[in-house]
Amino acid sequence: MFKKNWDYSESRIDQVKMILQSHAMHIVSIDVATPDADMKQSTDLVVAVKAGSVAVRIRRPYQHYRDLTIRAYCGGKKTEVHKIREGFCKWYLYAWEGKGGILSEWILVDIDKMRSSGLVYQDKKIKMNKDGYTGFINYSLQELSNIDAIVARNGV
Repeated sequence: MFKKNWDYSESRIDQVKMILQSHAMHIVSIDVATPDADMKQSTDLVVAVKAGSVAVRIRRPYQHYRDLTIRAYCGGKKTEVHKIREGFCKWYLYAWEGKGGILSEWILVDIDKMRSSGLVYQDKKIKMNKDGYTGFINYSLQELSNIDAIVARNGV
């Protein structure tokens, strides 16, 4: 199942890159260089990545839920929500596929805001998959908006 999901996401990676590039202002900072750097290094601007890790999830077109769903149970192993709570991942691009394989709806979420607000640590009900092995928790778009965690969006 992992390979099937990996291949599915990988086939849409160019769209993911385009979305992230078009919203790089949230991920990259551009600052005026110091006078010393200008004179000694021929540097006028300093470009820095604010954070280097982005989680991505693409929902298939038949999945109509519009929320951020994160794996929280997988047969007792460490899951995505555990890793996020430990401090991994700064951004989350969560997308829904529309007609023709186009990622027509998406949100770019600042995970640090979810951590600092305490939202990601809340005890939420885990909804188990039909397989009985994997479970997810969900965060509504309203919850994310309330803490100003959605930094960019399209179609939702």
